[in-house]
Formats: sequence, C-alpha cells, structure tokens
Amino acid sequence: MGLTVRVERRIAEDFPGREGEVVGDLLTELVNHLTDRGDQEDKERIAAATLVCGRGRVDRLLDAVQLAKEDWRDVLVGAGLADAGWKERLEADFGPEG
Repeated sequence: MGLTVRVERRIAEDFPGREGEVVGDLLTELVNHLTDRGDQEDKERIAAATLVCGRGRVDRLLDAVQLAKEDWRDVLVGAGLADAGWKERLEADFGPEG
C-alpha cells in the first residue's frame, strides 16, 4: 500500500525536497510493516500520526517511526488521533480525503 494523497501532501509541506522523499519512503515502509493492521484507513491514520509526531523534524520522525513499529497505539495517542473524533482531527490537519 502506498501513502494517501493527503499524507503525501503533508510530507511535502513539512519536509521539502529530498527530505520529503526519504520521509515518504520511511512512512511507506512503516505502513507495509504493519501487516496486522490491514485496513487502509488505519494505516493512513498511523502514517499521519507518525508524521504529526515528527513535527517537521527528521530526528523526531525517526523516533516516531520506531515507536510505531514497537506499538503503533502510542503514536496515535501522541498525535491526538487515538480517541473518538480522530477522523475530524485528521481532516482538520491533513485536509479532506482524496
């Protein structure tokens, strides 16, 4: 599975240029690693949460990727995407689906 358009758009905003390519590859690898989370919506949510936790810094993003691989739920909590209303928060931060 690749990344969704809105996650790719956010990567380009937060990590311009070559950094964005590397971040995109890291997040693609992450969502492919999450084989127990087969639902694309969940994978987008985890990728988005990891990106939010990165806050535009590669070092923070690398820490978030590692955390997501260990327990993706911690990344959701850290990004505020774990509870009810996460879809609205995701849309507010990343724009509409599509």
